[in-house]
Amino acid sequence: MKFRAYYIFLALALFISATSYAQVDRRIGSGQYRRAPKAKDGKSTDFVDQTVEYYTKELKLDDFQQAAIRTIVEEQRDAINELMAAKEITSDERRDRAKAINDKIDAKIVPILSEDQKTKYKTTIQDKRKY
Repeated sequence: MKFRAYYIFLALALFISATSYAQVDRRIGSGQYRRAPKAKDGKSTDFVDQTVEYYTKELKLDDFQQAAIRTIVEEQRDAINELMAAKEITSDERRDRAKAINDKIDAKIVPILSEDQKTKYKTTIQDKRKY
C-alpha cells in the first residue's frame, strides 16, 4: 500500500515537472513584442509623431505642412523599420541605407517649406549629420 502511494506520488511529480519543462521559453523572439517608447506622460509615441512634432517646433510648420511631412515620413516607415530590425548588415551599410532614406525624405520635404524654413531646415540637417 505504501509502495503504491509512493509510485503514484512519484508519477505525479514527474508528470508535473515534465509539464513545466514543456513551457515556451519566453526569451525566444522577445524583440517582436517590443513596445513603442513612451513619453513622459505615459502615452506611447511613434517616431513619425516625434518627427512631425520636432519639425513643427523647430520650423513653425502650419497644418498643411504638418500633414505633408507626416505623409512623407509614413511613406518611408517600412524602410526605416526594416533597417532598424536588420541585424545582419554592417554599420557602414546601415549608415548608407539610412542616408539614402533621409535623402528621399529631405527631397520631398524641402519643396513644401518656405524660404526661411528651408534655411532653418538645412542648418538643422547639417547639425544632425555632424553627430
